[in-house]
Amino acid sequence: MKTGVDGLAWAKEMKKRVEQEIIKKEIEATSYWEGEVERIISRRPDSLAAFRLEIQNLLQRMKNRIRVLQNSLGN
Repeated sequence: MKTGVDGLAWAKEMKKRVEQEIIKKEIEATSYWEGEVERIISRRPDSLAAFRLEIQNLLQRMKNRIRVLQNSLGN
């Protein structure tokens, strides 16, 4: 284990790396769902009801993904 000033610098560097990785993962996730929304919009649903159904399906997929991720954490 690191001690003193060297340990503090190491801890700061690790914190910075973790924060950068979290940001990268958030960008990836947001980009994925952005693409899904764009795909729904590009389909140009025939009616408002069809559009609503597409959005409901997307929301269900998002909820399912959240549930899977939470289960993988053991929650």
